[in-house]
Amino acid sequence: MTITYYFKKRSGSVMFMTAAFGVVLLAVTALVTDIGYLYLEQARLQTAVNAGWKAGFDRMTQIKSGGNPILTEEHKTQIIQHVRDVIKSNGYTDEELTDLEVIFPNDNQLLVRSKKDVGLFFAQVMDIRSKEVDSGRENLGDLGTIIPLGIPHGITRDVSPTKYRFEPFAPNETFTVGKEYIIKLGETEIPQPGDAPWGVIPKDINDKKDFGFVIGSIYTIKYGSGQLTDAGQGLNGNFGALDVDSAFDDGHGGGASGKEYVDPNDGRTYADNYEGWIKYGLNKNKFPGLKIGDELWPETGNMAGPTRDGVEYRIEHDMLDIRIPVVPSFPKGQSSMVTIIGFLNFRLSIVGGSGNNATVTGTYMGSEYAVDNASGELKISYGRIDPDNVSDNESQYLDNFKYGYSAPVEYGQMILPENGNAKEPTATAVAYRLLDKEESPKKVIVPITEVPEEVNDNNFPTATATTIYDLKATDSPEGEAYIASYPFKTSVRVTGFAEFKLLDEGNYTRVGENYEDGDNGDLGPVMPGQVRGTFERYIVEPGKYPMP
Repeated sequence: MTITYYFKKRSGSVMFMTAAFGVVLLAVTALVTDIGYLYLEQARLQTAVNAGWKAGFDRMTQIKSGGNPILTEEHKTQIIQHVRDVIKSNGYTDEELTDLEVIFPNDNQLLVRSKKDVGLFFAQVMDIRSKEVDSGRENLGDLGTIIPLGIPHGITRDVSPTKYRFEPFAPNETFTVGKEYIIKLGETEIPQPGDAPWGVIPKDINDKKDFGFVIGSIYTIKYGSGQLTDAGQGLNGNFGALDVDSAFDDGHGGGASGKEYVDPNDGRTYADNYEGWIKYGLNKNKFPGLKIGDELWPETGNMAGPTRDGVEYRIEHDMLDIRIPVVPSFPKGQSSMVTIIGFLNFRLSIVGGSGNNATVTGTYMGSEYAVDNASGELKISYGRIDPDNVSDNESQYLDNFKYGYSAPVEYGQMILPENGNAKEPTATAVAYRLLDKEESPKKVIVPITEVPEEVNDNNFPTATATTIYDLKATDSPEGEAYIASYPFKTSVRVTGFAEFKLLDEGNYTRVGENYEDGDNGDLGPVMPGQVRGTFERYIVEPGKYPMP
């Protein structure tokens, strides 16, 4: 009897608990319904904001590509109204858009955000009558803008006026965050071979460029006793030597001029400057250099010892290239001065003769030949690109660099290199971006490029090209961007995007010629037109996605 009564009491409790849980379950269901409605309204608002942002960004791009790199207040007003109209077309009224914000962080970025009060039904039992939802969209916040430069994926070293070296990254290697890299090559004036204290006589006086000399042929450039010149002239008391500083002081003979040559290596002086001139050329610390029209005195005598010592020094130190003045003829002894009518460049071959007789021969290298003995690949281009693939838009390079390229550059597309260093526009653009102003961001996006097999296959001269720096632009795709639509022969393919922070030249750290394997050591000397930056991040890392 007692047990039966006990169970009757328990059954009443279960009914009470079931009713209580039912109320709680109903409340939770109501709350979930309200939350779902909130998410729905936020998604609807986000969709409208996305559409407005896309329309506004497209309008901003259209305005900038029309020759307006800096947005005016009128431009901004047009963009804001366009954003508002598109959001309204997605079902919103002006009253619902009172909190709409359209912000321009700089002339390359757009931020759109809005919020809305959403009325709740079931939550009112808990005195929650409305909830605010908000949505926003911007173009990647502090992201840089694309500039008209392209780089290969690896370490580029700018080693000399005409040469560069490139070490590609292995599949597991990447740029290092915060580390300095070259993102555009530069160039500097190639040093001309030193002026030799010899003169050559034209073989063809009517040939104003090579004077009848044939590139690659060997000629006598300092004569010995009993020789005729290559032009068939006999020598009268001198053997083709010149007193090169007499162009500046009119003195007879190296020693007589009173201007002793100082050896830059050990401080020695030469009573006769002749040997020093052979070794080092005209002393640039004292003289501005020889030029066409200068008048010189010939040097008399064979001067076999100084000739032999000077030439052997140059051969030993791999200083074989030398520039030689061209003179119409040699007078008898030092009866008159000779006039320089040109310059020809030779590579020393040998010093011959014995005793008091010395003869020097050399290979003619050309009148415009200049010396760059650095090890590396020849710079055909410097890393400039034409993002819109319209080859006649070279004038846009400066604006595209200063303000960023305003149209899309797509992963996998082909892109034209631009020829030439353009050092002055480059310097102007970098200086602008380094200004401490919001509209001149230091962060830039640089397309990472490769030379695809199709380019090498389409053009035999580029069959060995491995980087953008190996290509001279000849393509004219007129805006086409893919191999399927144009047979590209001298262009590169975009394989990724990297963000760099531009550096002022005074902040370069990897300067010099202490090169090491891998991502260490120097990147080479600083040259006009060269651009460097520290790596920030990958926007698209090469190899992460299949090519379209």
